[in-house]
Amino acid sequence: MAASTLSLELCAPEKPHTQLDVAEIIIPGEAGVFTVFPGHTPVLSTLIPGVLIATDTAGDEHHFAIHGGFAEVKEDKVIILASFYEPGDDIDGVRAQAAEERAQALLRKPPEDMDWTRAEKALSRAMARMSATKKQGYN
Repeated sequence: MAASTLSLELCAPEKPHTQLDVAEIIIPGEAGVFTVFPGHTPVLSTLIPGVLIATDTAGDEHHFAIHGGFAEVKEDKVIILASFYEPGDDIDGVRAQAAEERAQALLRKPPEDMDWTRAEKALSRAMARMSATKKQGYN
């Protein structure tokens, strides 16, 4: 019988591990955004920049900006090995907005020698940070 909660462990280089007991997790996977509940089928997924949303047992949502990595889903445990993550409450919204505007401006008027992949990734990370700050989900 599956448990009624999931253990979520968020790990990234140079960041303290974050551990939460949650009822569900919405994960930005490379093949698409997916939701994990207790008893989920095991999955290994690459992550894209986006917002990870963990809903605790009291129904409160915790938003994290994720900047890529891997997710391992076991029956009642989810391990996120992110290249970087940050809680939405810790993000400076003004700085995040400025970074998003700079990235958009660069893509609108690119220099001749622009690294397109790097510029698009910068925009994706900035958008993830803004969404986590605003506590926006996937609709």
